[in-house]
Amino acid sequence: MTSHSQSQRDRILWILATRGRKMERSRLRRCTRMRYADLDPILLDLAQEGRIKIEGDMITLTVK
Repeated sequence: MTSHSQSQRDRILWILATRGRKMERSRLRRCTRMRYADLDPILLDLAQEGRIKIEGDMITLTVK
């Protein structure tokens, strides 16, 4: 069973993958319907894992 947090991570990655691999943080927040307080820790975890890159307000899906 996956946790609620894991499904949000997968959703963020799916949104980035299907919408051009790059998105502004504010647009990603609207697409996920998440508050910044909930979105930002997930984005930081994904960045530390190397799954995304954060440059200013731009979030980019990375290729492994």
